[in-house]
Amino acid sequence: MESDDMSTSVPDVASSPPEEEKMSWLYVFVIGLGFFTTGVSWSVYNSYLPADFLPAFIVGDLQNTIIGLIMVLDNIFALVMQPYIGARSDKTRTRWGRRMPYIMAGTPIAAAFFTLVAYGWAVFGFWFMFAMLTVFNIAMAFYRAPVVALMPDVVPDKHRTNANGVINLMGGVGAIYAFAIASQIYKINDPGIGAILGVTAAQSGPVLAFLTTSVIMVVAVLVLFVVVKEPETPPVDADQPKEIGIIEAARLVSSLEDKSALAILGAIMFWFFGFNALETWFTKYGNEILGFATADAAFLLTAFSLTFVLFAIPAGFVAGRVGRKNTIAVGLVGLVASLVIAWLLTDYMQLFIVLAFAGIFWAMINVNSIVIVWQHFGQKRLGAGTGLYYFFSMTAAILGPFLTGLFFDITSIALLFPVSILFLVVALALMMSVKTGETGDSAMG
Repeated sequence: MESDDMSTSVPDVASSPPEEEKMSWLYVFVIGLGFFTTGVSWSVYNSYLPADFLPAFIVGDLQNTIIGLIMVLDNIFALVMQPYIGARSDKTRTRWGRRMPYIMAGTPIAAAFFTLVAYGWAVFGFWFMFAMLTVFNIAMAFYRAPVVALMPDVVPDKHRTNANGVINLMGGVGAIYAFAIASQIYKINDPGIGAILGVTAAQSGPVLAFLTTSVIMVVAVLVLFVVVKEPETPPVDADQPKEIGIIEAARLVSSLEDKSALAILGAIMFWFFGFNALETWFTKYGNEILGFATADAAFLLTAFSLTFVLFAIPAGFVAGRVGRKNTIAVGLVGLVASLVIAWLLTDYMQLFIVLAFAGIFWAMINVNSIVIVWQHFGQKRLGAGTGLYYFFSMTAAILGPFLTGLFFDITSIALLFPVSILFLVVALALMMSVKTGETGDSAMG
């Protein structure tokens, strides 16, 4: 599976897992295309649905609350589906592998209905748009856990932190496209393009932004399918832990005397409370509180995503030197400090710079978190561990936008930064209880 020289072309990986101490960077980049499809679509989705698409239909005093409820629909499906499908993929046996059937079924469906979400907004009205985004969310939940679990299937434990940096880099590249390029496409107001797409000139930019994103998703997953050949599933060994379902995984985590696994999952939930609040409401905050145009407010997040991408791989190397737990703790402290400063700013360029630093610290947190979870679960339970990771992160993603939307309706969206900071401080406190999960630590159970 691995090449002796990482500068060579992608190796033939049809039948065996990677050699113990080697990793092909190019091969990991190709695997990262799967995560890229989620980064590019979710970033466009989260930038424009709450800022323009949904407010076009929803008005009134509880606008933020209702929008928040709709924005968590994807996370509800993820909470219900991803833990089960992640664990189920551990047990799946097909000629294409354990993870690939879910990826190849879910991604094209998600891409198609992503474009139809924009057409619902532009042409067919709210209920068509709502139906399309429902199917889109189901398709995304169907393949995300398997696409994330694919990487540790082919990368040894020693290299997973660095490889996860590559995976997150690819997701960040998708977000940069959304904030830097799609935001400019979104501004297009062209009668000719509108006529080709079957919409008005004013609607041409938004529909084209969603359409081009869908095309990129399909191309990326086709490259992934052609290049990546999953290793043969390891044979059943009576001396090794067997695959388990998500319920068994949750019971196992709860029953352990060492609460490190439970603490890291709790920390993950709270820092995603903070992150999802920021991601969901920042564009609206920038528009209503700071007075920036919607597309310009969305573009500010390019700074966050760009530095996240640039520091994703270095964050893995840092963890290799000082430990995963310490790297995450430094990231949380730095992110809190960055958001405190951002809360005090109103200047566009100053905010851009501070958000750039915030992206560096978010990379230190995000790149290393799921790797600690994988370490606790072991090789044969990667899907179950990935599923449990998403159970906790999606719980935050479900409750976060709704609760913060309700809170902002009662108070003001001007409190966005203090709310995010509070959640991150709780995550830091939980992180201090994590004792295991470094390279070489034994899996539980």
